[in-house]
Amino acid sequence: MRGMGDTTAYLRRGIREIICLALFFFTFLACEYLFDVRMAEFVPSSEVVIYESIVVGASVIGFFVRPFLYYRLPQTIDATSDITGVLLVSALLLMITAVRFEVVIAGGLVACCALGYCGSTAHANLARRFAQTPCLARAAALSYAMGVLVQVINHMVMPVGIPQQAVLVVCAIAQVA
Repeated sequence: MRGMGDTTAYLRRGIREIICLALFFFTFLACEYLFDVRMAEFVPSSEVVIYESIVVGASVIGFFVRPFLYYRLPQTIDATSDITGVLLVSALLLMITAVRFEVVIAGGLVACCALGYCGSTAHANLARRFAQTPCLARAAALSYAMGVLVQVINHMVMPVGIPQQAVLVVCAIAQVA
């Protein structure tokens, strides 16, 4: 049986992957929250969940596109990742500044699709880093806990509005970088 020191060493070596996955969890949750808040400005609260389901479902596209490109067209992965990062940040800014219902939906669809791509990358990198270690589940759990913790802190400490939105955009940029 391995000691706790071995676990700590494994996790320390994979801290970049853990942080990237935590950033994904945070940006995904924060994007979903931003979308809900913005949609509530245009539709009754009972309808927000319908639009949220559609937009969050768009993330599945990104989750499938990334492995397809990675295995079928590996030469395109760098360019696609750069484009995805630009699309993600642009879509978040579009959702933040939108004054029309349709624009919020379009921004949400593009943002969630891009986040699916980023999440697929973060999950794959974490899985590759910890595949031959006994710490894969711990690393994933730590990433999720960190992402949720940042979300809680962002909502409890940061003033509502532009400061929270700025944190979301900065974390999205950091995740893509």
